[in-house]
Amino acid sequence: MSTPYGEWPSPIAPEDVAEGGRGFGSVHVADGYAYWLERRPSEGGRGVVCRTALGGSDDTPDHDEITPEGFDVRTLVHQYGGGDFAVAGDDLVVASMDDQRLHRLPVDGSTEPTPITPEPPEPLALRYADMAVGPGGDIVYAVRERHVGPGTDDEPANELVRVPLYPGDEDDPDDPAVIAEGHDFYAAPRPAPDGDRIAYLRWDHPNMPWDGTELVVADLDAEGEVVSGSETVALGGPDESVCSPAWSPDGVLHAVSDRTGWWNLYRIADGSAENLHPADAEFGVPMWLVGVSTFAFLDDGRIATLYTVDGEPSLRLLDPSTGEIVDPDLPYTSFRPASIRSDGDRVVFLGHRPDAPSAVVEWSPESPEPNGTGDEGSDGFGEPRRLRESTDDPIAPAYVSTPESVVFPTGDAVGADDTVAHAHYYPPHNPDVEAPDADGPDSDTERPPLVVKVHGGPTSRSEATLSTSTQFLTTRGVAVLDVNYRGSTGYGRAYRDALDGQWGVRDTLDCVNAARYAAAEGLADPDRLAISGGSAGGYAVLCALAFHDTFDAGASYYGVADLAALSADTHKFESRYLDGLVGPLPAAEETYRERSPLYHAEGISAPLLLLQGGKDEVVPPAQAGAMIDALVANDTPYAYVEFPEERHGFRDADNIARAHEAEFAFYGEAFGFDPAGDPEHVPMLVGERPPELR
Repeated sequence: MSTPYGEWPSPIAPEDVAEGGRGFGSVHVADGYAYWLERRPSEGGRGVVCRTALGGSDDTPDHDEITPEGFDVRTLVHQYGGGDFAVAGDDLVVASMDDQRLHRLPVDGSTEPTPITPEPPEPLALRYADMAVGPGGDIVYAVRERHVGPGTDDEPANELVRVPLYPGDEDDPDDPAVIAEGHDFYAAPRPAPDGDRIAYLRWDHPNMPWDGTELVVADLDAEGEVVSGSETVALGGPDESVCSPAWSPDGVLHAVSDRTGWWNLYRIADGSAENLHPADAEFGVPMWLVGVSTFAFLDDGRIATLYTVDGEPSLRLLDPSTGEIVDPDLPYTSFRPASIRSDGDRVVFLGHRPDAPSAVVEWSPESPEPNGTGDEGSDGFGEPRRLRESTDDPIAPAYVSTPESVVFPTGDAVGADDTVAHAHYYPPHNPDVEAPDADGPDSDTERPPLVVKVHGGPTSRSEATLSTSTQFLTTRGVAVLDVNYRGSTGYGRAYRDALDGQWGVRDTLDCVNAARYAAAEGLADPDRLAISGGSAGGYAVLCALAFHDTFDAGASYYGVADLAALSADTHKFESRYLDGLVGPLPAAEETYRERSPLYHAEGISAPLLLLQGGKDEVVPPAQAGAMIDALVANDTPYAYVEFPEERHGFRDADNIARAHEAEFAFYGEAFGFDPAGDPEHVPMLVGERPPELR
């Protein structure tokens, strides 16, 4: 006997989604070890630096935890952070979440962390990120975001600073020396191998780093200070995005630029920039996080590089002497965050795939013998070694829904077909149940309910990976369509720029047309279509419900309801983001209002779930509160769940579990099915505010 969609008993509990979601930050390679940062929902999202030896034969080997208990490694630069730690010989340089100071931490754990930057005059007022250690091993270069002092009346000041690894007075370290200032943003300070130059990125409002940045090279003196008047611009400009600068071992600067319309890899020498492999492919990523590294140098001269075609990433080997690029056919389909590192012989990266947990991965391009991991490699290449997986209790392969890449017609109207957008479709899958017969007489259950997932950013991308959040739904009989709407990355600059001036319009239309396509193709029940997303994805949820009637339910995680309020209240990094996505204020004030779901809540008739972090500084709780007032005034059915201690993106295991449970219970009520496992009910309210906001 078949089981209705949505009512399938699943082996994946809400707690499994949270506790099985150990996340990884950047990786580093030094002195025969791989280092990585992992974030643990079971410890409130605490960041822990770990390491293990390279070159072993065992899969998922034992690892050392370097960070002492209770110490949280995380920077709040740009709110999203990145570049939270660096390796300096026998020490680490780490950013502390508690005070945002830089600390020196011995890798052998022999002493407690020692602050190497001064205590800020106000809590969290001096923030550091994207550290790089000079070739002498005693100087650290870093991005500093300063919230106090000169030039911070209107917004924080961003600078590049030089920090001694061993301050003269460790009880009261001196202020770091500023080596670059005067521009709105800085990133990627990278000293050359011989220490005589430093490369870095800079950009100014209203640009985001994927709009336009400058790659700067400056001369350094023997003390590591920038020589006055020495700056030169190697690549970039207001309409050219440069990212991921790095020096080769012989001191030649390389970087990724989109001057051709694609993020290609360039070698910069003798005053010119040479495109090493011209292609309609992306070697770069949008710099939401600082500290990204999209390529690494091998001792034989080749470059291991990220390479994305049609939104599908891979790791490839580029020979800069010939321009030839080789696909070793590794089984990984995502490399987030982009952190490709090498010791010359081996490559270490963060690898994700649709059929196995995410992992910190070591791979040797020249090792022909397998190491017994079970991963499939190509002839002539070594097998990847998984150093640390994202979970100790992975989903059994039999329950995994494998995604299918989908290209669907879209355009500037519902049902238009003058262009295409992209998505990954995950069908319902559970070997323990019999699905309803698609050819049976019960037309209400012959197609599954569908959740259209909308990624954040909006300048970002969804990728085909084994997401427990997605499998939580598919094992319960709910299909998932993960949309890469126009504006997403991985498809070239023209696709990315297609959202300029059109945020809230084209991204929403692509989600609407994706759902309509899935229903027309028999992949989903046309009467049980939901949309879910966080941040910019949450904004698309609200827009889809307010301006269109395709969806029957929506779940908005910290979604934007009022564009003008977002522009006024959000942090510096994104404070001018909307100039490009919508238009500059005050000239575009009417457009902001036209595209703000808050002022069109009367168009929302489908049930809406709002989930919000109480300490969110990107999309503050006031946005959710204002949206609730509008829903109450219009008697729209809604549910609200607030997590008082969460910021932008939920990190605590209990909160992640609660959010998943609440969302699925909400779909059950909205679509009329009885969810297996008896998830905790979320009260649906009509015409009244939730108790916590009264």
